[in-house]
Amino acid sequence: MRSVFLSMILASSLGACATVSMVSSEAVVETGLSTEQSSLREVSEAYTDLAERKHWVAKSGGLLGFARVLMDGASGDDQTPEMKYSADLKSGSTSRSQQVLQLRDDIESATHGLNVATMEAEKLQGSEASAKRLRADLVSYESALVTAKKARRTFVSALADFEQEELEGASDALTAFDQSIDSASDAADTLADYAADRKRSEATS
Repeated sequence: MRSVFLSMILASSLGACATVSMVSSEAVVETGLSTEQSSLREVSEAYTDLAERKHWVAKSGGLLGFARVLMDGASGDDQTPEMKYSADLKSGSTSRSQQVLQLRDDIESATHGLNVATMEAEKLQGSEASAKRLRADLVSYESALVTAKKARRTFVSALADFEQEELEGASDALTAFDQSIDSASDAADTLADYAADRKRSEATS
């Protein structure tokens, strides 16, 4: 299933804080143990996968990577996502205009991918999904939203390397990305409220 949704994101060329803290820790466990991924979780995970492969964000090192940083600290040779992305952008394009076009395309892809996840989140409003499933879906969706916000920082850093007159629509693409992030934040808040309502309903039924 993941490959299907990942293909959707790749074929088509996210800031207020979401409600991550409002979701109970048990939802994280539920997300990890789920044997059947929902559409929202598939899309959200595919979005983060894409962002990592494109170097919009750093690849997650998991618990082992986190432990390495705690024990040894970050290496002086480690590149930030912003540095890695900019380096790749410059090495992959022969001219500054081509670099700007690639940057614009990446921003538009990031926007589209988040919009797909938001559409899936909106479909859950009024659904008969259990509170347990909704909480697990929300965790995955908010993870994608965090990924989008990190990607935005990477794009802003790359944009700063160019003069305004060179940007050729990239600034407009960033504005659209900001609107997508705002919409995703609103959708996450709404989904969190709906999950809470479902939990109360289940408790009294």
